[in-house]
Amino acid sequence: MDDFGSGYSSLNMLKETPVDEIKLDMRFLSAADPYGRAEEILHMVITMGNHMKLSIIAEGVETEQQKVMLQGFGCNKAQGYFYARPMRAAEYTELLRKEKAEN
Repeated sequence: MDDFGSGYSSLNMLKETPVDEIKLDMRFLSAADPYGRAEEILHMVITMGNHMKLSIIAEGVETEQQKVMLQGFGCNKAQGYFYARPMRAAEYTELLRKEKAEN
């Protein structure tokens, strides 16, 4: 379920739709958090997803601090500028080749 926490994704959709993965909306990691609730919501959604044996992906990770926080909450997958900027398929293939060679 893409962009969980926004638009049409909701707890009811999660209850009624067969999903194996939740992709958390990037706005949970944005600087705008007027009521200071985003971090706690992220923690609870990740915990809930883990209890339901769902894979959890956080999108919009831009800093080491965000990465560490999400890992601490039990989020095992992430994407965002912290890891890489958008790239063409050929560039991505080359990146994977280099990483494989290094490991």
